[in-house]
Amino acid sequence: MNNDQLKHIAAVLHVMAIGLFAVFGYTGLMARPVEWLQIGFAALGFLNIECLAVWILSYIRRDKEGGQ
Repeated sequence: MNNDQLKHIAAVLHVMAIGLFAVFGYTGLMARPVEWLQIGFAALGFLNIECLAVWILSYIRRDKEGGQ
């Protein structure tokens, strides 16, 4: 895969992570009583997906001339 494809995949994963945390974290926060376990799992899922995106970004190769 080329660098643009890797950046696109990482950006999609970033949006997915924010969406996951927004939906599940917000519903856990709005529940009465507050569902702390659900918020914790939403945060854990967010961190896992973000780590995957950063791991994918680590495969971006730089040009020999020092460009991006």
